[in-house]
Amino acid sequence: MNKLVRSALVLTLALSSAALAQEPKNTFTVVRSDQWGAQNFNPFTPGSQHLLPTNSAIYESLFFVNSLNGKVTPVLGTAYTWSKDSTALSVTTRSGVKWTDGQAFSAADVAFTFNYMKKYPVLDLTGIWKNGLSSVKASGPNTVVFTFDKPNTPTFQYIALQAIVPEHLWSAQADPATFTNAKPVGTGPFVFDSYSQQALRVLKNPSYWIKGQPYVDAVVWLSTSSNDAAVFKLIKGEADYGYVGISDPNAYVKQGKDNAFWWPTNNANLLYFNTTKAPFSDVAFRRAVAGAINTKDVAQKAYAGAVPAADPSAIIPAQLGDWVPTSLKNLAPKYDPAAADAALTAAGYKKDAQGNRLGKDGKALPAYRILVGSGWTDFITMAQVVGDNLKKLGIATQIDQQQWAGYSGSLQSATYDMGISWGWGNGPTPYYLFYQSFAPELSAPAGKTAASNLSRYTNPAITSALQSFRSTSDAAAQKKAITTIMTAVLKDQPWVPLTDRTQFSLYNTSRFTGFPTAANPYNDASPDDGVGARLMYLNVKPK
Repeated sequence: MNKLVRSALVLTLALSSAALAQEPKNTFTVVRSDQWGAQNFNPFTPGSQHLLPTNSAIYESLFFVNSLNGKVTPVLGTAYTWSKDSTALSVTTRSGVKWTDGQAFSAADVAFTFNYMKKYPVLDLTGIWKNGLSSVKASGPNTVVFTFDKPNTPTFQYIALQAIVPEHLWSAQADPATFTNAKPVGTGPFVFDSYSQQALRVLKNPSYWIKGQPYVDAVVWLSTSSNDAAVFKLIKGEADYGYVGISDPNAYVKQGKDNAFWWPTNNANLLYFNTTKAPFSDVAFRRAVAGAINTKDVAQKAYAGAVPAADPSAIIPAQLGDWVPTSLKNLAPKYDPAAADAALTAAGYKKDAQGNRLGKDGKALPAYRILVGSGWTDFITMAQVVGDNLKKLGIATQIDQQQWAGYSGSLQSATYDMGISWGWGNGPTPYYLFYQSFAPELSAPAGKTAASNLSRYTNPAITSALQSFRSTSDAAAQKKAITTIMTAVLKDQPWVPLTDRTQFSLYNTSRFTGFPTAANPYNDASPDDGVGARLMYLNVKPK
């Protein structure tokens, strides 16, 4: 049985017969190493709640900001300008765009979207309205003006990437936080077609505003149980693309002439501590644990040398030279298990006769859970190495594998002990990582959903430095603010940077061309559910 026939059989089993009655001429297939939740296309909900095509194929943003180089690509916005005092941002919106129900898109939809987020603050996942935005108004059909009560130019990235919704449909929705939006109406290159727990499909938008694109008639997402299962589908030619973290991408390439990858570094993988609960609320405990983790071994075993250990600052290699002064090099704990053991004892965490670590109350510490995504082989390997390291301190651990919804939900609700994840914020400067990781407005009490402050760590010095950064365009002042933030983070250790985080784009090029690459980085190797993936779905072409 050839590859195309096998692919067709997979889709036939996964998709509904009603959907197959409209079988497209060509289908771009994406494989996932996990499963998704209920039928939810609400772009205002966190990524763990809405389905994969929501922000990548159905809804569009004003611009796409490439996290690798800061390049801005126009989408529903065609141009933007800041006032001289950086308190007003004017955006020109695109003419000739229609929503998929036939109604015209205009600047009024943009103004509505942002004012809707003000009316319902739970929708403001990046804290735009909490950082100086005072009004958003449409000025004619093609101009939107964002006015701030104080300068905040870094917020452009969050404004640029916000999904825009149609006012004529959403204005009547009084409970948007729980609205599942089962029949989404967007401006994007695709429209929703079918849903099951095994497969999702979107079809080409026949009225899309870019003439002649997309080049593919459909995009299908297939669910698998693990990274290994996802890679197997790629190798067999049953999928064209997968965002899959594997130990050695070069080994993947060697398994087939059509196999390729692009893994640019744009973030870090981190061991998060849940600082809302003891003993992770104790700085001395966190620093000692950090000193016991061999991050070079973590990187070697998780990625076979293809990805290095992270810098202790969590800042990516491309930004280290500009943002990390030599004065901070010795603030982070060095890998030294004996010193870490002694530091725990000195902090009141003694051992019993069997070598088990005790709490300050003299009772044995429980086995702590290390949260990872189910079937994510790279994160599972990291957790195994971390667990082996902590065992030498008399601290027991167990790996807690959860499907995406449970995994991300546990991180956002602070119901985990330790968890391995990426920095939930990144961009052309370190500000974006630190803002989304430690801003109080992006945190929440334990049990409540935090947008991105997963460790629940806040610090007045950091909060003030974030404000200082966004209030100036002076490079020296911004670097001083980042140094203040890094100093606090390195001292308090709310996380342990484990490895650099690359994007994980794997390709099977047997059926399509036009994938983003280092030679043609039109996106940043964005994951299949991210805003940047829209550019891939627009540019891939059948051979």
